[in-house]
Amino acid sequence: MKFSQYELYDLINRPGPLWLANADLSEANLRGVVLLGVILSGANLSKAVLSNADLSEADLSDANLSEGIFVEINLSRSILVKADVSGSNLGGANLSEANLGSAKFNHSNMHETNLHKANLRGAKLVRVNLNKANLQGSNLGGADLSEARLVEVNMHNTSCVKTNLSSTNLSDGNLSEADLSRAILLGANLNKANLRDADLSEANLSNANLNNTDLSNANLRKADLRGASFLAANLSGADLRSANLANVNLSTAKYNASTVWPDGFDPQTTEAVLQAEA
Repeated sequence: MKFSQYELYDLINRPGPLWLANADLSEANLRGVVLLGVILSGANLSKAVLSNADLSEADLSDANLSEGIFVEINLSRSILVKADVSGSNLGGANLSEANLGSAKFNHSNMHETNLHKANLRGAKLVRVNLNKANLQGSNLGGADLSEARLVEVNMHNTSCVKTNLSSTNLSDGNLSEADLSRAILLGANLNKANLRDADLSEANLSNANLNNTDLSNANLRKADLRGASFLAANLSGADLRSANLANVNLSTAKYNASTVWPDGFDPQTTEAVLQAEA
């Protein structure tokens, strides 16, 4: 059952929280509405307009939000487990501390979205625009972000265990202290990214662009670095024990006495630059 504009107006002006589970709100114009804690589990909100709306602490689990316009919507602490948000515009949205486990955001615009401490375990974010988004402290374990745009993203202290980040653009991003152990970064662009103190143990970084990247004190043990480029990268204090360095480009990469290399690997045979201790 679809609601008329009058029925919608009547609904949203009732005392909340409202129960609208499984409701058909497709193509509805709900711009700027305040629906704190609304129950919309299983609801159809495809192609709906909810820009500048406040749905904080709402339950949207299993809801269809595909191709919607949700610019600067407030979904903080909301539940979107297994929701379909594919192809939607979430530019500037607030999803801080939201539960987005196994949700689908493929091909969505999430430019400058706030995902601070959000749960994105197992979520699908293929080819998503997350440029300048805030993912600090979020959990992306097992999520698929292949071919996503993450330029200037804030992923400080983010958990990305076994996350698929292949062919992503993470240039100029802040990934300091992030847990990227066993992550897939095949062919990723990490040019000028901050990976200081990051855990990249057993990660696949083959053919990745790590030029000008700060990897100081990073854990790269057992990482697959075949064909990766480290031009002018900072490897001071990095741990590369048992890493695969076949065909890597270390020209002008900086390292120091605290850098730990794989057994039998001599950095002096490369064009890497040993930094004198201060």
